[in-house]
Amino acid sequence: MKTQLEKALECVVNIYHQYCILDPSDDYLQFKEFRKMMKEQAQPFLKDTTPPNLDQDAYIQQLFNKADKDNSGYLKFTEFLQVLGATLKDAHDRSHKLHEEGHGDN
Repeated sequence: MKTQLEKALECVVNIYHQYCILDPSDDYLQFKEFRKMMKEQAQPFLKDTTPPNLDQDAYIQQLFNKADKDNSGYLKFTEFLQVLGATLKDAHDRSHKLHEEGHGDN
């Protein structure tokens, strides 16, 4: 029986593969695939973290550019993990904020 963490890790890999094979069929996330994934899979994150001076597409582009360390124009899985790490950190920070506001005390 898989643990919750094992399921979550498997889910991350599956989502990455679901989007990286859209166009072309490879093991990298092109910007178009990354943008689609973020809009479909990370909308709460985008809503909560997009800076007020940027629109969502510009913010997604910023995340992509920051993760594309080798400036290849696509994200390898290891580069994608950097975006995921930032997303998880923001989600963690939001969970504390919600708790402090009294929304996580159930």
